[in-house]
Amino acid sequence: MRSMSIAAILVVLLSSCVTPREGGSSSADQTGEIKLPVQVRSIRAYGSRETDPPVLVRDPNRTGISAAVGSSDITVEFDVDTDIPPNLFLSFVHCNALWQEDNNVFLHDITLSRTSAIDWQSSPYQSSYYSYRGKITLPNPQIQFKAGGNWKARLYEYGNDEAPLAETRFFVVDLAATCDIALGSDLYEPHAKVGPAAFAIEASVSSQTSVFDNQLRTVVIYRNHRWNEPLILSQEFGITPPAGAFNYAISTSVFGAAVVEKRFRIDNVPAQNEYRVLDLTNLAQYPSATILSRQPLPDLRRNGSYSDRADDGSLVTSDVFANNDEYINIEFQLDPERFPSRFPVYLVGSFNNWSIKPDWQMYYDKQDNLYKLRQWVRRGKHNYMYATGRVPAEYSNPDAITFEEFEGNTLSGSHTFIAFVYYRETALGGYDSIIGVGAANVFGSIRR
Repeated sequence: MRSMSIAAILVVLLSSCVTPREGGSSSADQTGEIKLPVQVRSIRAYGSRETDPPVLVRDPNRTGISAAVGSSDITVEFDVDTDIPPNLFLSFVHCNALWQEDNNVFLHDITLSRTSAIDWQSSPYQSSYYSYRGKITLPNPQIQFKAGGNWKARLYEYGNDEAPLAETRFFVVDLAATCDIALGSDLYEPHAKVGPAAFAIEASVSSQTSVFDNQLRTVVIYRNHRWNEPLILSQEFGITPPAGAFNYAISTSVFGAAVVEKRFRIDNVPAQNEYRVLDLTNLAQYPSATILSRQPLPDLRRNGSYSDRADDGSLVTSDVFANNDEYINIEFQLDPERFPSRFPVYLVGSFNNWSIKPDWQMYYDKQDNLYKLRQWVRRGKHNYMYATGRVPAEYSNPDAITFEEFEGNTLSGSHTFIAFVYYRETALGGYDSIIGVGAANVFGSIRR
């Protein structure tokens, strides 16, 4: 038996000491080189501008009907941490109005529902949290969407299409109906001791085309950029929000006919509050990712009050130069003013796609009497709020999530409500299409 050289022994020892990145296990290729898994730090979808919702309007001039919001193209953007630009692709899955995958083989042709036309950009040299940013514009020569509705974009690595690395949501609209939204003041019964301010929202839908009333039975309303919180208005039996999520006693009604006008109304929708603003574009205050940054002062309860207008729930990075476009390690602090919540407290906003996630739960520091959370956040101008409730580790059935305890309610907030009109198409095996979209805020209906 040949004795191993000193160099070979060193290689073996060094390779045994390699620690895989958080979130996956390492593997070796045919040469024996350790291959570390790709870490996706963030993913989002937006319209022509990053403040626009991810709503793709197909052939907007085909019917002469206008959409309140929407773009001719959308962008899916993701940041990854890896040694070299990874070999990734996006795959698309059509869903029904409740984001349940419909497994329609006519819409999920594997050769027509994926794209790898990624525009890669390197991170700034000082960045320690991500290494490359990828952008894909849709539609493109590789992917054309032939059906309207809810779509999920899933990011995969070539050679491993079993487990997606990340996922985001967007909408495709085939205009065939007009949709106007009106907001009215209302009241609801809050869980915390805050003002009972609420909205009554009515979506009026009409169409002069060959639309059948029994196939136009559902409207779903969202606050802009908050695609995990559907307000569902439907005549379909069993079409209800996910059990336990955002648990308010709302009421809905549907009346009229689509050929003339069909109205979908929802009452007792908590008004919530104008978003808080975290501006990380200030280099003097948040200089670098190499040190831990903190907010100048802890956040306080607002009880419905606010000082500045936010950006309608979006992340704005237009004022960030490329050499500063990094992630900041920041500690959030919330002062409960000697009255901690009975429920866990979560931080939600544009930095985590407005999702209630276990890793964004704050911990209560009894010594400082503050809720605290340290997270990496992309440099830019963020909108956010504090939520209370319970979320199991597997993110199933959140329990009575509310934003009222630390935010309060006010009818003066500028949230945009966006309504999507769903139509049950019978072609291609049957699927939920979106044939109309409307939008409004407290200042009135939004029209393009």
